Amino acid sequence: MLKSRRIVLYFCILLIVILARNLFKTSTITQMSARSPVVIVGSGLAGLATGTQLVNKYKIPIVLLDKASSIGGNSIKASSGINGAFTSTQQALNVKDSPELFYHDTVKSSQGKGVKPLMEKLSEDSESAISWLQKEFNLKLDLLAQLGGHSAPRTHRSSGKLPPGFEIVQSLKNNLESIEKSDSGLVKISLNSTVVDVNLDSDNKVSSVAYVDSAGKTQTISTKNIVFCSGGFSFSREMLKQYAPELIDLPTTNGQQATGDGQKILEKLGAYLIDMDQVQVHPTGFIDPTNRESHHKFLAAEALRGLGGILLNPSTGKRFVNELDRRDTVTEAIQTKCPKVDNKAYLVLSEKVYEDYKNNMDFYLFKKLIKKITVDEFVSQFRLPISAKEVVADLQNYSSASSDQFGRSLVINTFGDNVASETVIYVGEITPVVHFTMGGAKINREAQVIGKDGNPLASGLYAAGEVSGGVHGANRLGGSSLLECVVFGRTAADSIANQF
Repeated sequence: MLKSRRIVLYFCILLIVILARNLFKTSTITQMSARSPVVIVGSGLAGLATGTQLVNKYKIPIVLLDKASSIGGNSIKASSGINGAFTSTQQALNVKDSPELFYHDTVKSSQGKGVKPLMEKLSEDSESAISWLQKEFNLKLDLLAQLGGHSAPRTHRSSGKLPPGFEIVQSLKNNLESIEKSDSGLVKISLNSTVVDVNLDSDNKVSSVAYVDSAGKTQTISTKNIVFCSGGFSFSREMLKQYAPELIDLPTTNGQQATGDGQKILEKLGAYLIDMDQVQVHPTGFIDPTNRESHHKFLAAEALRGLGGILLNPSTGKRFVNELDRRDTVTEAIQTKCPKVDNKAYLVLSEKVYEDYKNNMDFYLFKKLIKKITVDEFVSQFRLPISAKEVVADLQNYSSASSDQFGRSLVINTFGDNVASETVIYVGEITPVVHFTMGGAKINREAQVIGKDGNPLASGLYAAGEVSGGVHGANRLGGSSLLECVVFGRTAADSIANQF
């Protein structure tokens, strides 16, 4: 009898403990939800990383605003990968790398511009960014490529069917959308919503955000913190004319949302815009043979060259540059050495590159951006000025050269020593394209927006991703755009959480 009473008492205590925990959890969520939400402008990777960190780690409510009708921005198009130094993937593949080496490459690429403490933070936090994606979202990120300007293979992507940008964005997007559906009050996503103003109070603190909703009505959100993750201005003819007029006639890889709205609002508030004339021209945008004159070009991912692709000059049929040099150097070589009528070159890839990058290659083949042909067919169909025998010799030279004639340090996935006129190759026509804007609102290591006096512009004002300036200087390394979004998006969230 006594034993039965003890058992009943035990279960009663257990029930009380469970109820108390649930009550505490509910009251905590209610308390968190009662806070004024953090407003995030932009739903690319920077915005998603900021929101995910705020909600998942700190249970701080967010409102995610984007003028687009879908989530992802330009981040969703990234197809080469995300950088990380001294990661578990590198160690598993016996790749020697370090944050210090990554920092050195970034500074060298920046050509004396940008802000070194930001570059230092980018490289220092790169390993934790990769680890966060792997552990929190079960992303493999188990493959590596060495892109132009890098001293080691450090650009991560997953073995699977999804391109890295899409895979990462989709994972973070699904996380936030599931939380929004849970009715916890922690997440609200408003698309087709254009931010038009940020209000500061008399103490120079963020007090509210005004935006135009999908119905065309102006709405106001009271908030103490706003994070601009609104992207660059590569699609804005107006801003290109102002800051880089020499590029206004070049095609672009960016969508119509990349119009610099965030930079304009932040400048109006008094932000210090830096490096605005530093606009990156990516050397390889595909020329679509079905629509050659289109102003918008699909990016030929740098991984295509990093995994072994070479560039041939249409006027000579031969190689002319180290394909893994910095993007600006390769672009200049195409523009000065290839025919100036259309500034195009041929991107030529081996069967081994196809096997190593199969899912992306199949997409390019489906879109007719790349052709699978023999060397003989390449010479005749593309009307090369040299014979198939001469092309074979050039491909064979690249395949067997112990010291590349153009100084390319990474010679992989070559065409083989037995390359012949009937050897199958993959060929795409490429041209330089406006791709990324390095300039934007200056931030500090805490992701706070900086004023012209060198101090934080206003309490509660942050920026992350392409809307900010100083992280890359005059030239961005491939794979660092996704990394910048994760590093400074999470940093902005951490800085906000430290206020509470």
